[in-house]
Amino acid sequence: MRFLALLLLCLCCKVASQAQSQYVPLNHFSYHNVDRLNIKYGKILPIVRTVIKPYKRVTVANLPDTLGDNGITLNKRDQYNVRNMLWDSNEWVEDSVIKSRNPILKFFYQDPATFLGVDSKGFVVKVNPVLQFELGKEFGADPNALIFKNTRGVELRGSIKKRLSFYTFITDNQSRGMQYVRRHIQDEQAIPGEGYWKTFRVTGIDHFSARGYINFNLLDHVDIQFGHDKNFWGNGYRSLFLSDYGNNMFFLKVQTTIWRISYTNLFTEMTASYDRGGDRLLPKKYAAFHHLNFHIAHWLDIGLFESVVFERENGFEFQYLNPIIFYRSVEQSLGSPDNSMLGIDFKANIARRFQLYGQFLLDEFNFGQIVKLNGWWANKFALQAGLKYIDAFGIANFDLQGEANIVRPFTYAHNTTASSYTHYNQPLAHPLGANFWELVGIARYQLLPELTAQMTFVYYQKGLDSTGQNWGGNIFVSNVDDNRQLTVQQEFGNTIAQGIKQKVALLDLLISYQAFHNLFVDLNIMYRASKSALARYDGSQAYVGVGVRLNMAWRGNYF
Repeated sequence: MRFLALLLLCLCCKVASQAQSQYVPLNHFSYHNVDRLNIKYGKILPIVRTVIKPYKRVTVANLPDTLGDNGITLNKRDQYNVRNMLWDSNEWVEDSVIKSRNPILKFFYQDPATFLGVDSKGFVVKVNPVLQFELGKEFGADPNALIFKNTRGVELRGSIKKRLSFYTFITDNQSRGMQYVRRHIQDEQAIPGEGYWKTFRVTGIDHFSARGYINFNLLDHVDIQFGHDKNFWGNGYRSLFLSDYGNNMFFLKVQTTIWRISYTNLFTEMTASYDRGGDRLLPKKYAAFHHLNFHIAHWLDIGLFESVVFERENGFEFQYLNPIIFYRSVEQSLGSPDNSMLGIDFKANIARRFQLYGQFLLDEFNFGQIVKLNGWWANKFALQAGLKYIDAFGIANFDLQGEANIVRPFTYAHNTTASSYTHYNQPLAHPLGANFWELVGIARYQLLPELTAQMTFVYYQKGLDSTGQNWGGNIFVSNVDDNRQLTVQQEFGNTIAQGIKQKVALLDLLISYQAFHNLFVDLNIMYRASKSALARYDGSQAYVGVGVRLNMAWRGNYF
């Protein structure tokens, strides 16, 4: 039942005639381009709510027209980026037909971004192969073991009369990551960003990845998306609300946009924490999310966030389907069994060069305990602050980003492992879970239209738990035991990064050359150093690798 009843209700309603497109996959180069154009625009973009990702293709395709009306001058590299964005979503470019000069055998690559396409009487289908091959060496590790990625698959998207759109992405993957990634997979029994997996050649990983959804308009200003995919809510490198770090999830998303207000409802069915073993039905859990975004001024966005994570033996808690109610009030009326959170975010564009952004998430607090400054364990919150600076120091296409994230101990955890802020043995928000502080720095320079270099620096301190002790870093650990007694190590005097302190510094350089449209040749150099009293978390690794990508976004394991 669960989502089926709600889906049937949506399908039975009249679908409006507004154009409805698929979404640009997360981590695609379009996201950085939209950021640059947004800041250059100087005001909050009227057609893109950047806090809610992914973006609709039709929105990205129409963005250059909006910018052109504002008199923005673009250099050759920006023009190249805009052209690539339009090529990738060309079916949504108004009054324009983008065709290749020399299609292959008359059928393949009739437009530069589509391997094989059909456009007939309002029915559009585009099919592209997906490939990624990477081979590298980790220094200091097993000299006979190579680091590699091997991905093959297909991406298919289409639309019917521009009223109903669909998308699917399927890949078969084998990989062997760096030593710290392999240790993480072993400890958490999960691959970052993926679901089911099995061992490949002793130390490698084999997994099948699939995403897919349909989307349409319910009313003139209401969009519906239904399927399996990822979501990212925030303007930063990390998100403290909802990130794409974890596995794909089953969801129904409703987005309503009227005037300066955008309101997003997300209802999900997820997988609770589990131990790997034989084939069986994995335990389910559920969540509901709201986000209200308001253009409070031409340069300022403010957002309000709330969520609730819960488990039920008989399925979804239908009271949480109310799209406009305050979740905490429902949760309290049910007896406070669930994990509810509140948050606020903002984005401010300044002087057409800068963008300030941030998030504040409140899990639980007691004002009286906060005033006492006594480190009470249940004062749980997370804070993010960041700055983007484009064309830094007057250098064209040299962009900087700095970000700080702080999450107090025990944040995101709850009274049961099923109601923790997790999915498929992975955090729903920040990869590090809780009980840490982190600094992130990113420098990106587009030297030539086809050539881009990006340096990513991450430094964090996190408090790890020792055997039998709960210092608040592991969000999968319940706050109470079976007898409803607290499992926390201490009720007062809790501080960020308490417990066994782990210090990690990571430096990653990615140089990418786009040889043909969406075909990238990559050079990746990475160094990671970790210091901890636990021997298995202590040490350093260096990596050098080369690879090629076709219709595949780059994604690093930065934790």
